[in-house]
Amino acid sequence: MENARSVHRGDFHSGWACGQEAWGGAEHKLMVLLKEVNSSDAGWDLQQFVREKGYLKVRSTWPVLLRWTYGILQGFPEYSEVEQRYEDVKKEADEFLRKVYFANVKKIAGGAKANHTDVERHIQETGELLLQQIRIVHPDLVLCCGDVIFNGIHELLRKVCPRTYELKQTSGGLDYIILADTQTVLIRYHHPNAYYPRAMSYTYLMKEIQKIFS
Repeated sequence: MENARSVHRGDFHSGWACGQEAWGGAEHKLMVLLKEVNSSDAGWDLQQFVREKGYLKVRSTWPVLLRWTYGILQGFPEYSEVEQRYEDVKKEADEFLRKVYFANVKKIAGGAKANHTDVERHIQETGELLLQQIRIVHPDLVLCCGDVIFNGIHELLRKVCPRTYELKQTSGGLDYIILADTQTVLIRYHHPNAYYPRAMSYTYLMKEIQKIFS
């Protein structure tokens, strides 16, 4: 990976595509790590998906991700405020998504339900490149959407560079890792498709992130 543009086509950061001003102007530079592309099309392109506003049609992962990313980028508003504004939030998404770097741990398409063993194997085989990608992007916050992602990265760090990170936990029980060289915070959180009440998962995430950065 030569530079931050050398990401897989299944990853997306519209800040690179539309200029780095939005990314550079974000209060918290946010990277979202997902497991894999949910598509039978091996050539599925996340950049095209976002440009065409495909997230407005998807009824599972993206409505939750839009709420989470909007909340993090907009100063952690109350869930009720986000919900009241949600139709406007969707319309504004192409603007604030420029400030978010989305990446898939597994760079090839999968199914509607990720095979955790497959994802774990992928992290073991290509994890050092993923760590390099994170360091090149240099976000303030990496939201690991699923235990398999957070655990895989933690295990990799423990094996290859055990003195370069610190594993911590908020007073509310949210696990996170701080990379010593970049001060990037990696957060363990559930996947957006997990069956948790939407208001509860949003509110808990916002409050615990606030604790980390306060």
